[in-house]
Amino acid sequence: MTATPMTTAIDVLNVTRQFGTHRALDRVSLDVRAGELLALLGPSGSGKTTLLRIIAGLDTPDSGRVLFGGEDALSRKVPERRVGFVFQHYALFRHMTVFENVAFGLRVRPRGQRLARGEITRRVEELLHLVQLDWLADRYPTQLSGGQRQRVALARALAIEPSVLLLDEPFGALDAKVRKELRRWLRNLHETVRVTSVFVTHDQEEALELADRVVVMAEGRIEQVGPPAEVYAAPATEFVHEFLGDTNRLACRVEGGRVLLADGTCLGRVEAASGDAVAYVRPHDITLHPAGDGTGIVRHAQLAGPLARLIVEIGPVSIDVAIAADAAVMLGLQRGDRVAIGARAGMVFPLPAARGAPLMPVGRALSLAFARAT
Repeated sequence: MTATPMTTAIDVLNVTRQFGTHRALDRVSLDVRAGELLALLGPSGSGKTTLLRIIAGLDTPDSGRVLFGGEDALSRKVPERRVGFVFQHYALFRHMTVFENVAFGLRVRPRGQRLARGEITRRVEELLHLVQLDWLADRYPTQLSGGQRQRVALARALAIEPSVLLLDEPFGALDAKVRKELRRWLRNLHETVRVTSVFVTHDQEEALELADRVVVMAEGRIEQVGPPAEVYAAPATEFVHEFLGDTNRLACRVEGGRVLLADGTCLGRVEAASGDAVAYVRPHDITLHPAGDGTGIVRHAQLAGPLARLIVEIGPVSIDVAIAADAAVMLGLQRGDRVAIGARAGMVFPLPAARGAPLMPVGRALSLAFARAT
């Protein structure tokens, strides 16, 4: 496009939304920086779509404020907010061509704000070129693939030159391969147009790959906000650790700084007071080596692909382990072998778990030099 849409920062201040006895949003505050791509991530019922609809003006909070560029947005009608909205199921007009779908928002503007016909044509052609669909301008939605329809929906949302682009599960109706292709395409598109964008997803991989920052939500509250690498590597709460990626949740006890499982196996060290706790360790952070006197027994070994995935049993506890396939071959691990395990890194949460309390990084395993995990 010859002109980059003006971007707007968004501030959500102490917003609450109640539906009967259900509190969809509970005093939520959030800042969206101008020009960033922000993901609202969480399970169904976490409040992410309700928050998106309130930003769009499609719903109204019971209390709180929403600011666009420092100015009250709640008092503005939907068209005045200059918001582009992309839905999961495209919402294209079946009786209109691709070109006319994209042009629709420009053609229905009030007469005093409407562009000249030639300018509308120029802008639509630019957008179709931007989303790589100019060769399909005369087709109808039923003649397109799902991925192509979603790109038309994005072009239509961008046609009005929005200051804010909102996307509600934009790839939810697509198969896995197309989703992955469109994620990369959308990231590249955002680098071109740099419009402030907020998208809702329950797909953690999607959020971590696409977003500049990720907002993890649960039960109408924000659990954590931060860059993808930060929320994955340093989760602020138990919920975030369990929701983002595979993890082992292991009941343990901290004694003298050592993190011990029920049978006495030491995962590593942590700077924490003694007491009952829960350790979270991702499968790729579990260390193991063959040991005749080891307390772990390999119960399952899947060696296909670049990673070997094993299930190691310690008493009644099953632990998922992921190691490089060539390392598994060198170790010669088979079902029934005894192994010693530890943790390269992880998180320990003292019990009782106070909601929102910080997690503490686990040190390296006993078979290595003790050192705080980074």
